[in-house]
Amino acid sequence: MNKKYSLLQIVALLSLLLLTGCGATEDISTPQENDATTQNVVPELENTDWQAVSTDAVAFDLDGGLDNPNFEYVFNHTDTVPLDQLIAFDLAADALSEGSSDELRSRFLEAPNKVLAYLVLMGDQQVDFWDNPPAAEVICMSIASADAAWHGGSEEFAKTMETCRENYPSGPVAHLLDVMEAEHKASLERNQ
Repeated sequence: MNKKYSLLQIVALLSLLLLTGCGATEDISTPQENDATTQNVVPELENTDWQAVSTDAVAFDLDGGLDNPNFEYVFNHTDTVPLDQLIAFDLAADALSEGSSDELRSRFLEAPNKVLAYLVLMGDQQVDFWDNPPAAEVICMSIASADAAWHGGSEEFAKTMETCRENYPSGPVAHLLDVMEAEHKASLERNQ
Protein backbone atom coordinates (compact mmCIF):
# COMPACT_ATOMS: atom_id res chain seq x y z
CA MET A 1 0.00 0.00 0.00
CA ASN A 2 1.48 3.37 -0.99
CA LYS A 3 0.82 6.19 1.41
CA LYS A 4 0.74 9.76 0.22
CA TYR A 5 1.35 12.62 2.57
CA SER A 6 0.19 16.20 2.28
CA LEU A 7 2.61 18.98 1.59
CA LEU A 8 1.82 20.39 5.04
CA GLN A 9 2.90 17.14 6.73
CA ILE A 10 6.11 17.10 4.71
CA VAL A 11 6.94 20.72 5.58
CA ALA A 12 6.24 20.08 9.28
CA LEU A 13 8.56 17.07 9.42
CA LEU A 14 11.24 18.80 7.38
CA SER A 15 11.11 21.80 9.70
CA LEU A 16 11.51 19.55 12.72
CA LEU A 17 14.36 17.58 11.19
CA LEU A 18 16.14 20.62 9.79
CA LEU A 19 16.03 22.54 13.04
CA THR A 20 17.21 19.63 15.18
CA GLY A 21 18.99 17.42 12.69
CA CYS A 22 22.29 16.37 11.26
CA GLY A 23 24.94 19.00 10.93
CA ALA A 24 23.27 21.41 13.36
CA THR A 25 26.26 22.78 15.21
CA GLU A 26 24.77 26.04 16.42
CA ASP A 27 22.62 26.64 19.50
CA ILE A 28 19.51 28.03 17.84
CA SER A 29 18.13 29.37 21.09
CA THR A 30 19.74 32.79 20.76
CA PRO A 31 18.10 35.35 18.44
CA GLN A 32 21.24 36.03 16.37
CA GLU A 33 21.94 32.38 15.66
CA ASN A 34 18.25 31.67 15.13
CA ASP A 35 18.13 34.31 12.38
CA ALA A 36 21.13 32.72 10.64
CA THR A 37 19.64 29.25 10.93
CA THR A 38 16.27 30.38 9.57
CA GLN A 39 17.97 31.90 6.54
CA ASN A 40 19.60 28.53 5.80
CA VAL A 41 16.46 26.46 6.39
CA VAL A 42 13.75 28.38 4.55
CA PRO A 43 15.27 28.25 1.03
CA GLU A 44 15.68 24.47 1.27
CA LEU A 45 12.02 24.05 2.20
CA GLU A 46 10.94 26.32 -0.64
CA ASN A 47 12.93 24.31 -3.18
CA THR A 48 11.24 20.97 -2.52
CA ASP A 49 8.99 19.69 -5.28
CA TRP A 50 7.22 17.01 -3.23
CA GLN A 51 3.54 16.87 -3.99
CA ALA A 52 3.29 13.43 -2.41
CA VAL A 53 5.76 11.00 -0.86
CA SER A 54 5.59 7.89 -2.99
CA THR A 55 7.91 5.12 -4.13
CA ASP A 56 5.63 4.07 -6.97
CA ALA A 57 7.54 4.26 -10.27
CA VAL A 58 4.23 4.40 -12.16
CA ALA A 59 3.23 7.56 -10.25
CA PHE A 60 6.34 9.23 -11.70
CA ASP A 61 5.95 7.54 -15.12
CA LEU A 62 9.23 5.71 -14.59
CA ASP A 63 8.11 2.18 -15.43
CA GLY A 64 9.23 0.21 -18.45
CA GLY A 65 12.98 0.78 -18.48
CA LEU A 66 15.03 2.65 -21.05
CA ASP A 67 12.28 2.40 -23.66
CA ASN A 68 10.31 4.90 -21.52
CA PRO A 69 11.49 8.49 -22.25
CA ASN A 70 10.92 9.57 -18.61
CA PHE A 71 12.94 6.63 -17.29
CA GLU A 72 15.71 7.39 -19.81
CA TYR A 73 15.68 11.07 -18.82
CA VAL A 74 16.17 10.29 -15.11
CA PHE A 75 18.83 7.71 -15.99
CA ASN A 76 20.78 10.40 -17.89
CA HIS A 77 20.10 13.26 -15.44
CA THR A 78 20.31 11.81 -11.93
CA ASP A 79 22.15 14.91 -10.75
CA THR A 80 19.31 17.29 -11.64
CA VAL A 81 16.03 15.46 -11.00
CA PRO A 82 14.13 16.07 -7.75
CA LEU A 83 14.79 13.74 -4.81
CA ASP A 84 11.38 12.07 -5.01
CA GLN A 85 11.91 11.04 -8.66
CA LEU A 86 15.47 9.94 -7.95
CA ILE A 87 14.29 7.65 -5.13
CA ALA A 88 11.47 6.15 -7.20
CA PHE A 89 13.92 5.62 -10.06
CA ASP A 90 16.52 4.00 -7.81
CA LEU A 91 13.92 1.54 -6.53
CA ALA A 92 12.70 0.68 -10.06
CA ALA A 93 15.96 0.73 -12.03
CA ASP A 94 17.41 -2.56 -10.80
CA ALA A 95 20.81 -3.04 -12.50
CA LEU A 96 20.63 0.47 -14.00
CA SER A 97 20.61 2.15 -10.58
CA GLU A 98 24.37 2.58 -10.00
CA GLY A 99 24.31 6.23 -11.02
CA SER A 100 21.20 7.00 -8.99
CA SER A 101 22.60 5.24 -5.91
CA ASP A 102 25.78 7.29 -6.12
CA GLU A 103 23.73 10.47 -6.57
CA LEU A 104 21.62 9.56 -3.51
CA ARG A 105 24.86 9.18 -1.56
CA SER A 106 25.97 12.65 -2.71
CA ARG A 107 22.65 14.19 -1.75
CA PHE A 108 22.76 12.49 1.66
CA LEU A 109 26.22 13.97 2.28
CA GLU A 110 25.11 17.43 1.08
CA ALA A 111 21.74 17.55 2.86
CA PRO A 112 21.30 14.63 5.27
CA ASN A 113 18.24 16.20 6.92
CA LYS A 114 16.38 16.51 3.64
CA VAL A 115 17.12 12.92 2.60
CA LEU A 116 16.33 11.49 6.04
CA ALA A 117 13.09 13.49 6.22
CA TYR A 118 11.94 12.08 2.91
CA LEU A 119 12.86 8.54 3.97
CA VAL A 120 10.94 8.86 7.24
CA LEU A 121 7.92 10.21 5.38
CA MET A 122 8.00 7.14 3.13
CA GLY A 123 6.65 5.31 6.16
CA ASP A 124 5.84 1.66 5.64
CA GLN A 125 5.87 1.68 1.83
CA GLN A 126 7.47 -1.50 0.55
CA VAL A 127 9.27 -2.54 -2.61
CA ASP A 128 8.04 -5.31 -4.91
CA PHE A 129 11.16 -7.47 -4.75
CA TRP A 130 13.00 -9.73 -2.30
CA ASP A 131 10.74 -10.15 0.74
CA ASN A 132 9.07 -6.75 0.22
CA PRO A 133 11.35 -4.78 2.55
CA PRO A 134 10.55 -1.19 3.53
CA ALA A 135 11.51 1.09 0.64
CA ALA A 136 13.26 3.55 2.96
CA GLU A 137 15.57 0.78 4.16
CA VAL A 138 16.39 -0.20 0.57
CA ILE A 139 17.37 3.41 -0.17
CA CYS A 140 19.53 3.48 2.97
CA MET A 141 21.26 0.35 1.72
CA SER A 142 21.80 1.95 -1.71
CA ILE A 143 23.38 5.03 -0.14
CA ALA A 144 25.64 3.01 2.15
CA SER A 145 26.76 0.53 -0.51
CA ALA A 146 27.52 3.35 -2.96
CA ASP A 147 29.85 4.93 -0.41
CA ALA A 148 31.52 1.62 0.46
CA ALA A 149 31.85 0.25 -3.08
CA TRP A 150 32.70 3.35 -5.09
CA HIS A 151 34.27 5.63 -2.49
CA GLY A 152 36.01 3.06 -0.28
CA GLY A 153 34.16 4.11 2.86
CA SER A 154 34.75 7.85 2.71
CA GLU A 155 35.63 10.00 5.70
CA GLU A 156 32.86 12.41 4.68
CA PHE A 157 30.28 9.61 4.98
CA ALA A 158 31.67 8.57 8.39
CA LYS A 159 31.50 12.16 9.69
CA THR A 160 27.96 12.68 8.39
CA MET A 161 26.85 9.43 10.03
CA GLU A 162 28.54 10.42 13.31
CA THR A 163 26.80 13.80 13.35
CA CYS A 164 23.45 12.23 12.52
CA ARG A 165 23.92 9.64 15.27
CA GLU A 166 24.53 12.40 17.80
CA ASN A 167 21.44 14.28 16.68
CA TYR A 168 19.14 11.27 16.31
CA PRO A 169 19.93 8.81 19.12
CA SER A 170 16.51 7.15 18.85
CA GLY A 171 13.36 7.04 16.78
CA PRO A 172 12.71 6.39 13.09
CA VAL A 173 15.80 8.26 11.87
CA ALA A 174 18.02 6.29 14.26
CA HIS A 175 16.57 3.08 12.81
CA LEU A 176 17.40 4.22 9.26
CA LEU A 177 20.91 5.09 10.39
CA ASP A 178 21.22 1.55 11.84
CA VAL A 179 20.28 0.11 8.46
CA MET A 180 22.78 2.38 6.70
CA GLU A 181 25.55 1.52 9.11
CA ALA A 182 24.97 -2.25 8.87
CA GLU A 183 24.91 -2.16 5.06
CA HIS A 184 27.99 0.05 4.91
CA LYS A 185 29.94 -2.40 7.07
CA ALA A 186 28.71 -5.42 5.07
CA SER A 187 29.49 -3.72 1.75
CA LEU A 188 33.01 -2.79 2.87
CA GLU A 189 33.60 -6.42 3.83
CA ARG A 190 32.24 -7.68 0.49
CA ASN A 191 34.52 -5.30 -1.43
CA GLN A 192 37.78 -6.23 0.32
